[in-house]
Amino acid sequence: MAELTGAFTEAEEGGGLTKITLGALREELGYRKLGKFILGEIGDSLEAEGLGFFPRATLDPRCNTEPRQWQEIWIYVRDNSTRARVLDAILYPEKVNVRSVLDGLAGGDLSALTAEEKLKRIQEIVEA
Repeated sequence: MAELTGAFTEAEEGGGLTKITLGALREELGYRKLGKFILGEIGDSLEAEGLGFFPRATLDPRCNTEPRQWQEIWIYVRDNSTRARVLDAILYPEKVNVRSVLDGLAGGDLSALTAEEKLKRIQEIVEA
């Protein structure tokens, strides 16, 4: 499976979230044309790089029967940040405890925060 390190770098430089075309992803993987097998390869490669994406239907050959190079998807770094955890809860509900993630983040439940988020909150309190 080919790597999408350029897409990962672009997402990181975009603060963990960026929009990218199917054409750009296709080129990075070294393919000349888009097709249903290429859509699957793009999705698998994104996930292998630690990236999530939406809308998911754009890379689903059952939904996107005529993929075009100018079609865009959002990609995000699955780095356990608040953004990534919320997106994962919505896009991959079978893989996470949706209620815990959303209730914890929305309700201020500190047990739902990562260690980095807890430290950031402590720093904000100390600086105030």
